[in-house]
Amino acid sequence: MTGVLRKVVTGCVFDVFSPLYLQKMPLVVDDTPVGQVDSVKSLLTRFPHFKESAADLCSQAVRTLGTDGVLYVNQREYAATGPSDDVVQFLGSEDATTCHIAVLRHTGCGVTCVAHFDGAGTREGIRDMMANLGQLTQNCTEGRLELHLVGGFCDDRCMSEQLTLELIEEFNRVKDNICLQTACVSELNDVVKDQVHWPVIYGIAVDVRSGEMFPAKFTDKGPDQALRHARNYTGKHEMLNIYDSTKRELNIGPFHYERFHDADRWLEQPDRIILKYLSTSPLVEPPDFVENTRAALKFLLEHPHPVETVFPRGRGKVYRRNTAGQWELAQDS
Repeated sequence: MTGVLRKVVTGCVFDVFSPLYLQKMPLVVDDTPVGQVDSVKSLLTRFPHFKESAADLCSQAVRTLGTDGVLYVNQREYAATGPSDDVVQFLGSEDATTCHIAVLRHTGCGVTCVAHFDGAGTREGIRDMMANLGQLTQNCTEGRLELHLVGGFCDDRCMSEQLTLELIEEFNRVKDNICLQTACVSELNDVVKDQVHWPVIYGIAVDVRSGEMFPAKFTDKGPDQALRHARNYTGKHEMLNIYDSTKRELNIGPFHYERFHDADRWLEQPDRIILKYLSTSPLVEPPDFVENTRAALKFLLEHPHPVETVFPRGRGKVYRRNTAGQWELAQDS
């Protein structure tokens, strides 16, 4: 999981919530309200079957997905579509250490959303993804919303568990009833290797047509990876919706970020320093973390004013599938 220097590494800032914002508690497990949860252990005390279901998910073989029918969701992004989508069959995300991946699916019409949360912009991100799902499921007369949460581990600073609890709290505040089906989070997604705690599952994908969810890794994570990673180092906390399922378009931006004055200094540092200070979990990051971080920092140096150089005329970058199944920049973008 990416951190932003010391400000973000020491806290992907978790909001303090006001009781005035509390609504009904619509998050349920087998028709039982989840209510307030103060630890993962307390969740397991009330719903012990999550331990078994998480173990089952962790025991599944990791499947590798390429470009065919895949829409990859980065950190602080979400995307939603339905079974009738003829260009996207699989939604997924990976590289989650302390981050969590949420899969929200409507059982009646199969509309599915995948979001990658890191603790920044959680409340607004859930609000926006629920609004997007509401539009896509407005004609569904039967079925229910089912939520699957995957990610985190027993990290030294308990950032994983804090994010688990924040997500449960925020999903409790939406107006729609949601059934929590999977909670493969924090200690339920943890393994010890050589006295170091690691996440078992780093990535998840879901087959939008069948609803099958499985551990996954991705050989192609889509276009503009440096640009998309760069947002995470500039204090931008918004969760971005990257897909228009009606037009079958992948959309990046437009968005603005503040100039990152220390990018050149960080690029001069050895890999171990970048890993130590720009990650929330330096001991267990995927092997390409430093490479991706350097690419993002270089992008920030080359494009300090993205509205001018990346999104001219205030237009985002629009991608459509070509005949080879690749995301191709639209000529009118």
